[in-house]
Amino acid sequence: MKKILKYPFVFLFFLFLLGYMIFDISVSNKEVSDLENKKLEQRPVFTLSSFYHNKFSPKYESYINDQFVLRDQWISLKSRLESMLGKIENNGIMYGKDGFMFQHYSTVDLERIHTNTEFVNEFIEKYPHLSVTMGIIPNAYTIYPEKVPKGAGQVDQVELIEKIYGQLPSSVQTLDLFTSLQERKDEYLFYRTDHHWTTLGAYYGYSKFCAEKGWAPVELDTISKTEIGNFYGTYFSKSKLYNAVPDTISYYDIPITKITIDDKEVNGLYDLEKFQERDKYAAFLWGNHGITVIKSENNFRKEKGETSRILIIKDSYGNCFSPFLTYQYDEVYIVDLRAIPVKMSEFLDEIDFDDVLILYNFMNFATDTNLAKLRY
Repeated sequence: MKKILKYPFVFLFFLFLLGYMIFDISVSNKEVSDLENKKLEQRPVFTLSSFYHNKFSPKYESYINDQFVLRDQWISLKSRLESMLGKIENNGIMYGKDGFMFQHYSTVDLERIHTNTEFVNEFIEKYPHLSVTMGIIPNAYTIYPEKVPKGAGQVDQVELIEKIYGQLPSSVQTLDLFTSLQERKDEYLFYRTDHHWTTLGAYYGYSKFCAEKGWAPVELDTISKTEIGNFYGTYFSKSKLYNAVPDTISYYDIPITKITIDDKEVNGLYDLEKFQERDKYAAFLWGNHGITVIKSENNFRKEKGETSRILIIKDSYGNCFSPFLTYQYDEVYIVDLRAIPVKMSEFLDEIDFDDVLILYNFMNFATDTNLAKLRY
């Protein structure tokens, strides 16, 4: 004991570790981290087979990392210390001006872009009777370069979008969404803490589609809007910036007669419970699903005895965009290739569409491997 007392800091450190271990064991495991917006690893079941094949140890290590006691508090402390040291990036997320966060996106897979463009071309050639429109949405840093940290060296999305459009057949209508958004950049078009565009940004994308078709879009002031604050999105979940400025997410009360998701009817366009959770954007169209169908009586162009339909092939940017098109079509079909339960060929053999819109944000188009499903 006398020898131990000669080194009190070692003794205190040992007591700290022992106390922390007991505290860690006594605290119940959490299933979800609200701060990180992710499901947490649960304690794996030990078996001799999993231990022998080295499957238990990696899972247990992930479990310990996820369930570390006071994990959220340690993450917040780390963020504060890094901010004090002047760090402007964490986990690939850069801290810009006015509370904006941006993904550090300095390289791009040109081969994947070319491959995905070819998949789109094959789809168009396979279905020459379809009227196809292509819309690639530039990400926030392209619209707000003045808010991006200097020297970031971000990819020139505008140039690459033009190249993609240039490789499409002349029969395809393309949407210049960069110009539409840049002209209104003083408005709330992209979330500060999330990678998506806002519902207002989506509305301007919808308005551009209508303009290309020669139609009048629905006026926003004719639809009831609900705003919900305290939204911390995907960029915040990656960076955990302690003083992040929360976003406001909004949705419009667009009347519909029916919505089905993978052949199951749901109540309304939005999963309203999600607006009370961290991942609020998942409320739009109830998240990302294979085939969503919206039917309504909104169509400004309604012709007696006719049913007009549009097929939207989209990523998650399309979730807050698609409901607006109920004002131009009787039925809006929305396909997410990540989850589509049937082959595209089988799906298109069953239903006739007046128009097809392929709508992706640039970063997703540049990396997505699911566009290959357009071939089958």
